[in-house]
Amino acid sequence: MADGLLSIAAFGLMVLGFCALALSQIAHYRRVTPHLPFPGTRVLRCSATLLLASSLLVSMSSQGVAMGAVIWTLAIPPSGIGVTMMLCGCKHTGRY
Repeated sequence: MADGLLSIAAFGLMVLGFCALALSQIAHYRRVTPHLPFPGTRVLRCSATLLLASSLLVSMSSQGVAMGAVIWTLAIPPSGIGVTMMLCGCKHTGRY
């Protein structure tokens, strides 16, 4: 059971990393949060790198080095597609 939860946590960290990577582009950031100041490309990309590296670390610690790397690599397309769908579905309504 712990392996399954760690795999879900690794997938969640990967999605967060790809979200931070997508928001490092100013066009995506303005579309999602138009009233907040842009924190900077370097900050968002460094946090994306840390999130993706921690996702790989969690995956390797739960499944072993070889299988964790394979599972992490196979989780890249679904998490990237999920982030893309979130960005496409995000329409700012002007209300908070």
